[in-house]
Amino acid sequence: MNPAQYIRTFKELSQTSPPAKIFLYGDAKLLKDGLMRAFRKQVEGMEDFALDVFWMNELKSKDDYKVIFDSLLSLPMLSDRRIVILRNFDVSRATEKKIIEGLSNFSFPDTAMLIVESESLDMRRKEGRAISKMFRTIELPTPNEREMGEWISYFARRAGKKMTISAAKELINIAGISLAAVREEVEKIVNFVEDDFIRVEDVRQVCAHSRSAHIFQFANAVQSLDFDLAMKLSIKLMNFGEQHSVILSWMNRSLGDLLWAKIDPNGLAKRLGKRAFLAQKIKNAAQPLDREKIISALALLHQADMMVKKSSADPKTAVIWAIARTKEMLAE
Repeated sequence: MNPAQYIRTFKELSQTSPPAKIFLYGDAKLLKDGLMRAFRKQVEGMEDFALDVFWMNELKSKDDYKVIFDSLLSLPMLSDRRIVILRNFDVSRATEKKIIEGLSNFSFPDTAMLIVESESLDMRRKEGRAISKMFRTIELPTPNEREMGEWISYFARRAGKKMTISAAKELINIAGISLAAVREEVEKIVNFVEDDFIRVEDVRQVCAHSRSAHIFQFANAVQSLDFDLAMKLSIKLMNFGEQHSVILSWMNRSLGDLLWAKIDPNGLAKRLGKRAFLAQKIKNAAQPLDREKIISALALLHQADMMVKKSSADPKTAVIWAIARTKEMLAE
C-alpha cells in the first residue's frame, strides 16, 4: 500500500459508522496503528465512556474473552458509538476460535464498532474463512521496494524536504526492514540536513550504522537463535540512538520468519521475497522449535513494548528482557 492508497483508506475508515466489524492484518505495524488512530478520533475526548482496548495475550483464563462481548453490548455514553479494539488477535488460536464462534451467534449492536488487529489472516483455516465473511478485511503488509520509496518521499515532504531518487534507494538498502525504521531514519536525516534536498551522502553519513553495520547481523543472530550475539548487537544499536520499538520490530520480523517456516515451509521463499536466499537457513533453524513457543515469544515483544509505555522499565532494559526471555522460552 502506497501513501495515496493509505490516505484514502484512512479517510474512509475515519467516517465509518456503526455497526461495523473491521479486521486489520499484516506486518506493517505503523500502518495498522495509524488506522486504529482513525477510529479513536471518532470518540476523541470521550475515550473513557466509548472506547475499550483489549490485548489478546492479556486474556489469561478460558473465559476472559467474554469481556469483549460485554463491552460490545454496553451502551455508549456521551457518544453515538462504542468502539472496541482487540489487538494481537492471532497470539492464541484457542481464544481466537472461541471469539469467532461467539461472533457467529452474536446479535451485533447497532451502536458498536469492533476493530481487530492481527499479524495474519489464514484463509486455509475455518476461522480465517469465517473472518472474511464477517469482517471487512484490510491487508497492511510491509511495503515493497517501490512503495517504500514513495513513503520515504512522503515522509520527507511532510518535513519540508525533498529527497533524490538515489538517496531514497540508499535509505531502503540501509534501513528498509520496516516502515517504522524508515520513518525514524528520515526524521534523523531531516534534523541533520540544512539544505532543502537530501542526497546520498547525507543518508550515508546519518544512517551508516543502522543495517549496514549491525542490523543484518542482528536479524541473522535472531534467526540463527544466537541470542547472546543478538543481545550485544541490540545494545550497540540503542547506543547509536535506535528506538526500542524499532529493534523489537526487527526481532518480530525475524521470529515471524521462523514461525512461517513452521506453518508453511514451502511458501517461505515467496514470503521472503528478495530475502528468499535465506529460506533454507531459516527452515533449518526453525525445524527443532515448537510453533506455540515461537508464538509465545512474539507475545513477549508486545509485553516489552508495554513495559516502556507503562514506564515500568526503560527502553534498554525492556529490550534486554525480551531477548533474554525469548532465549529461555525457545530453549525449553
